[in-house]
Amino acid sequence: MPPGRSIRRPPPSRPNKPKLPDETGSAAPDLVKASGELISLTSRIRGCTACDRACDDRTFGTGYPRAPIMLVKEHPSAADIESGGAFTEEADALTKAFEALGIPLSWVYGSTAVRCGDGAADDTQMRACAVHVLIELEAVLPRVVVAFGAKTVEVFRAVDGQCGIRVPDDVTSGEAVALRSDLTLVVTEPLPEGVTQKDAKRRLWRDLQVVGGLIGRA
Repeated sequence: MPPGRSIRRPPPSRPNKPKLPDETGSAAPDLVKASGELISLTSRIRGCTACDRACDDRTFGTGYPRAPIMLVKEHPSAADIESGGAFTEEADALTKAFEALGIPLSWVYGSTAVRCGDGAADDTQMRACAVHVLIELEAVLPRVVVAFGAKTVEVFRAVDGQCGIRVPDDVTSGEAVALRSDLTLVVTEPLPEGVTQKDAKRRLWRDLQVVGGLIGRA
């Protein structure tokens, strides 16, 4: 797995923990395959020079390789760049939210739309990095992808038509939108506002409840 895991797993004693996909015994080959694809993606990201954002410090996706929920934010924070993993600063707040919904952190995978730099991304940079997000989606195979901020949706628009993904023209924050029959998109608050500002935190909690309902945990 890529280094820098920043979304912590819950303790083993956590009550009412749902079964993980590999506990059935039938998903183990899929897990090996997904892990291999994500390791290959890490190498690809390290060597990517597709846009002017490319630099030595890069951030990689972190989490369970067959997670039902995939979180994507627009760009890494300075803390993400330092740790090498996504959602470093937001991990505690998101952990509490998912625990309140009865969702174990082993059901969550986190990533960023662009992998270099901690500033806002432009459309060209988003398009250049979109292939990495598509590879992650096909490796992890989440049931729900959560996009933090409307700008993040552009990385999915950049791969519209590939692997069966179709992004509607209008995507409303907090509403479940089908990207394909097995993948639903929920757009929520941008970060860090979603975990630092009172009104944005309230809206983020509302939207995460939608996510919980989609995977049957809320």
